[in-house]
Amino acid sequence: MGKIYTADFETTTDINDCRVWAYAICEVGNPDNFIYGNSIEDFMKILANNESNDKYYFHNLKFDGEFIFSYILNQGFEYVPSKKERKSKSFSCIISDTGQFYQIEIYFKVTKKHTNKVTILDSLKLLNFSVDKIAKDFKLPINKLSIDYKAKREVGHILTPEETSYIRNDVEIMARALKIMFDEGLTKMTIGSNALSIYKEMNQRFDTYFPVLPAQVDKDIRRSYKGGFTYLNPLYKEKEVGYGNIYDVNSLYPSVMYYENMPIGNPEFFKGEYQYDPLYPLYIVTLSCSFKLKKGKIPTIQLKRNLHYLPTEYIETTNGDIETFTLTNIDLELFLSHYDVEDLMYHSGWKFKSTKGLFCCYIDMYTNLKINSKKEGNGALYLIAKLMLNSLYGKFGLNPEMRSKYPYLKEDGSIGYHLTDKELRDSVYIPVATFITSYARRKTITTSQKIRDYSLKTYGEDYYIYSDTDSIHCRNLDAKELDGIIEIDKYKLGAWDNEAQFTRGKYIRQKCYIEHLQGKDKINVTIAGFPKNLGEKVTFDNFNPDFSSNGKLAFKHVKGGIVLVDTTFTIKR
Repeated sequence: MGKIYTADFETTTDINDCRVWAYAICEVGNPDNFIYGNSIEDFMKILANNESNDKYYFHNLKFDGEFIFSYILNQGFEYVPSKKERKSKSFSCIISDTGQFYQIEIYFKVTKKHTNKVTILDSLKLLNFSVDKIAKDFKLPINKLSIDYKAKREVGHILTPEETSYIRNDVEIMARALKIMFDEGLTKMTIGSNALSIYKEMNQRFDTYFPVLPAQVDKDIRRSYKGGFTYLNPLYKEKEVGYGNIYDVNSLYPSVMYYENMPIGNPEFFKGEYQYDPLYPLYIVTLSCSFKLKKGKIPTIQLKRNLHYLPTEYIETTNGDIETFTLTNIDLELFLSHYDVEDLMYHSGWKFKSTKGLFCCYIDMYTNLKINSKKEGNGALYLIAKLMLNSLYGKFGLNPEMRSKYPYLKEDGSIGYHLTDKELRDSVYIPVATFITSYARRKTITTSQKIRDYSLKTYGEDYYIYSDTDSIHCRNLDAKELDGIIEIDKYKLGAWDNEAQFTRGKYIRQKCYIEHLQGKDKINVTIAGFPKNLGEKVTFDNFNPDFSSNGKLAFKHVKGGIVLVDTTFTIKR
């Protein structure tokens, strides 16, 4: 059984001299075992000389892994698509078509009796946070340090004590964090895989409740699978507001998994409109119609992969055009209550048996861990509990259609990636994923609508501003006033917590707004894709469409690996 290590590279920032100037290795479970050096050649010699098939975790393998690819491809290593084809001086990898790095396996020497290999993994897939945040949230005895990244370091540069301490803390923080994760039995490649594995252990009838569906059935049902409800009230677009409140659901997805009926088993196909069936009460259906939003209602429908509409747009009217789309019965009920519909035609769908409570034991276990660890001040277990509560539902949405990437050397010496042909794998059970997200959208939308209706009735004005999946922002309606209108409780699963108040806010579009939170010195900046370190450059005066700022780092693929280069970030209209 091989050992497990964390590893990290420090690299130059010169596009004409891209290389590793420092590496560090720390053993998980034995942080005193720390090794460092100043070249990738020495790092790879350590990997090649291991005889026990060790594992190495980098935090953000997408970056460090490219330096490894550059080195081994230049040394004549050959990519093989599967372990069955492994041979001496070869490697395989798991990289998604979107460029997500999961694993690299390097086969240094393969004989009939023994394979000398290393497995390289991404700890970011287990703990999707910065090293600094992990150290703080896990309440570890060491913190992340800082150095001058841009300082010139020649080939053979001898690390200073400051640099050594810096890179040591990085790998030791991750080694300590992974030790805690592994001690909790979380040894799978991703946090979602760990959640699903533990749930399967708790549910002995998993395969009965959640059978693998035929590819075409999965494809039909998947058309109803959509993300969280994220919507800006047009009344407040690009406008500034004063006092307001932010309400968050206590564990939105776990709460609907806990309380709502979930689909199970093999579905039955039906043609036309669904007819009520007590044995199959849940369904998804494909329909065609034209529609127009009712007065005062919040829109609920997006039509993606339709050139007539923006994919992020919530549609108010089709202007008489008939559109075709697929909804769960939860989304359908909401749609019919919010829109005036004409020329409605139901085509076909799938109906499901259902049950309630299948996830209760799992959620209870991690909810109790979350509560108890918070009382005890155990930051690591508290964060693990939160991750496990929020990571299970997404695994049910695993797409059976997949394509992968693998690296090759381009003519200029940089790394490029080939895309494999489409492959099919077993799905998990898409009906659960689509109904969980449907219930979640319904909760957020209906609560947003209640806030809008209350403010219009009470004050003659629309105080509803913005929703983002599990949160609602509104003008000054505090918890005392809304209690009874919506369920408010700081701790109850599925209730709304008045998490924060703001004294000033400004909103441009979905996932693009700023707020000055009460009691805070800084503006809270939420802009999709905007680096947090640039937040201080944003003010209420300059926060407008077309706002630009230098300082966003972007990958540039060059000979030797990757260089992070400064680019300009612009808020697009």
